[in-house]
Amino acid sequence: MRLRGSIAMLGVICSSLTIDLPAVAIPQAEQKSVLTSLSQIVTVAPHNSYISQTTQIPQVSPAPVQPPLPEQQQPPNTQVSPTPQVSPSPIQPPLPEQQQPPSTTVLLNQGKVSIKLINQTGAKITYQAIGNTAPRSLPGKSDVTLKNLVTPTTVTFKREDGGLLNATGRSPTPGVLELMLDATTDLGIDKQSLQIQPTGDVFLN
Repeated sequence: MRLRGSIAMLGVICSSLTIDLPAVAIPQAEQKSVLTSLSQIVTVAPHNSYISQTTQIPQVSPAPVQPPLPEQQQPPNTQVSPTPQVSPSPIQPPLPEQQQPPSTTVLLNQGKVSIKLINQTGAKITYQAIGNTAPRSLPGKSDVTLKNLVTPTTVTFKREDGGLLNATGRSPTPGVLELMLDATTDLGIDKQSLQIQPTGDVFLN
């Protein structure tokens, strides 16, 4: 009886082991399958993530380069020296001695001279000692003396009828100049003024 009971007990144990083995084996197989799937996921996931990331990067085309506008362009680095500003000098007429040689020379009396105007024409002559007298009239065939004019001095004269005058000067005595005024038709020798410099040089123009 004991032997049978032991055999029966052994059979129950064996049968229980037989039944438990497949139950244990199935979870192990599933575990291997799960591990395999996980390894594939682990292996593929970064690749899929890389693909998804690269495909999601927007393609940005480079912006076209615009040339600078003319007002934005910088001028060339050139240094221009400033042009000096030269103020125009006043125009001064040349001195009589720079234009022509003196017509004659008079010996001055302490820097003064007396001028005798002799009108040899038949027309009136208007004359003036600049800075000394107002315009005056000298009848034809007459004369007048302007005394003690300080040099330099200028005397102007012209015929009232618009005719031409030929002037000739001479100094008969020191400190005196005689000026003969005669009619002419030659425009080249027409005279209208007398200038006496402090040196005694006499210029007719």
